[in-house]
Amino acid sequence: MSDIEKNIQIAAPIEKVWAALTDPTAIRGWMGEDSTVEVDLKVGGRYRLFEGNTTGVFKQIEKPNTLEYTWRQGEWDKAWPDSLVHWELSAAPGDKGTLVHLTHSQFPNTQERDGHDEGWDDYFLGPMKEWLERKSG
Repeated sequence: MSDIEKNIQIAAPIEKVWAALTDPTAIRGWMGEDSTVEVDLKVGGRYRLFEGNTTGVFKQIEKPNTLEYTWRQGEWDKAWPDSLVHWELSAAPGDKGTLVHLTHSQFPNTQERDGHDEGWDDYFLGPMKEWLERKSG
């Protein structure tokens, strides 16, 4: 089964994009102030997003360029393994913000993979980019 790969450019400094992925206050900024967001940003630390429906454990943290964590949906069958989310951030050429590369792999089935493909755009990358560019503009 293929991985999900997403590439976007965000007109905001890399430090602000990193914060939007790792800082609970910034995450609530683009997810909504009433969102349940918990982040223990350390290797082995846990996080909860989307009202606690998405959970996982941080596997790799190299501020401000690399972030990797497991990803599990609350409704997933307990027998299914966690999937894996990997972020790579880099400065865009010509001081044009930040290049973001996301890879989401190890899905339990094609249905979950296909649902997440659209979900990343609609519920994560789109709102985060819009919020960051509004704040940085």
